[in-house]
Amino acid sequence: MSAGPRAARWWWPLSDDILIIDGSGGEGGGQVLRTSLALSAMTGIPLEVENIRANRPKPGLARQHLAGLELMGRLCGARISGGQVGSATIEFVPGKIRHGEYKFDIGTAGSVTLLLQTVLPALASVQGCSIISLIGGTDVKWAPSIDYCTMVLFPLLERCGLECSIETGARGYYPKGGGSITAKINSPNRLKPLAIEPLAEPRVIRGRVNITDLPVKIAERVRDSALNALPENLRKLAHIEIEHRETGPSQGIGIVLAVSDGRTFLGSSSLGERGKPAVAVGQEAARNLVAEIDSKASVDMHASDQLLPYLAMAGGYFTAGELTGHAETNVGTVEKFFGDIIRVENGTLVRYSSERRM
Repeated sequence: MSAGPRAARWWWPLSDDILIIDGSGGEGGGQVLRTSLALSAMTGIPLEVENIRANRPKPGLARQHLAGLELMGRLCGARISGGQVGSATIEFVPGKIRHGEYKFDIGTAGSVTLLLQTVLPALASVQGCSIISLIGGTDVKWAPSIDYCTMVLFPLLERCGLECSIETGARGYYPKGGGSITAKINSPNRLKPLAIEPLAEPRVIRGRVNITDLPVKIAERVRDSALNALPENLRKLAHIEIEHRETGPSQGIGIVLAVSDGRTFLGSSSLGERGKPAVAVGQEAARNLVAEIDSKASVDMHASDQLLPYLAMAGGYFTAGELTGHAETNVGTVEKFFGDIIRVENGTLVRYSSERRM
C-alpha cells in the first residue's frame, strides 16, 4: 500500500512506501505519535515521525511515549529506530499485528489508558483476543481515567462490535503511579459502522468516586457536591458509588460521571489536586456533564478524538459539542494515511462522518 497523494500539510511522501510525519503538527504533543503508530500498524505503512512533541516544554519522547512505541512494536513485530527517551525522531516499520498476552510497566505515573489508546485501534483491526497488563497511572491529568474508559468509551466501542473490559488491581495517581490494570480485548472479524445518534432523554447517570489512602469522608464530600451541582431533574437519575482503598502504591482521588439514554453515553471527570477542595472536584465533574448534555451531541468532547480511528476503519457518524485540538490532530493524522475520508462539519455541533470501511 502506498502513501498516496499529499492529504494534509503536515506530511510529504518520502517514497511510495513510507510516510514522514511532522510531530509538531496539530496540538504538537503525544497524540500525533500515538495515532500515527496505530495507523501504521493497521495499514502496514512504514513511518517516520520527526519533531516529536516539539511544542512541549521538554520535547522528544518521554517515558510515556516510549512505552507506547515499545508496546506497539511488540504487538506487530516492528523494526524501530530512535527508541530512546528524548528522541525527536523515530522510525517504525510494522510487521503483522498479533493478538496475545502482553505485559508492560511504564515505570512512571504515565497513563495506562493512553497506552491502551495507542494499541487498541490496531488490535481492533484484526480478529482475535488479547490480554494486556499494564502498570502506571490509572487516574492522572491530561488522560482518560480507567473509569471513563469502562463507563463511556468501551460502551461506545461496543456499537461497532469491539468488546473491551478492564480489571483494576490498584489505582495509580501522580506522581508515584504504580497502578495496575488488566485489559481484555475481543475484536470481531469486521467492525460494524460506528453510527451514534445524539443523546435523547437522559435515563440514568452513573458515577464513581475512587479514593486511595485518604479518609473516605473526602470521597463523600466529592460525591455530595457532584449531586448537589446537578439540576434536580438530573439529580433524580443519579447514583454515585464510592470505591475506597485504604492503602495503595499512591494517594489520590477522582470522580467520573456518565449519562446514558440507553443508546449512547456522555461522560465527564475531575481529579483531586493539592489545594483543590473536595467540593470543587465534584462540582467540576457535574457542571461539565451538564454542559455535555446541553450540547445535544452524541459523544462528549473527550470521546470524539478517541473514536476517530474507529470511524476511519468502520465508517459511520457522530456529533460532538466542539472541535478539540486532539480531535483536529487525529483528523489530520487519519488523512495522512487514508486521504480525506473523514468529513468534519463545524456548525452548532461538530459532525464527523465517514463512508470508508477497511
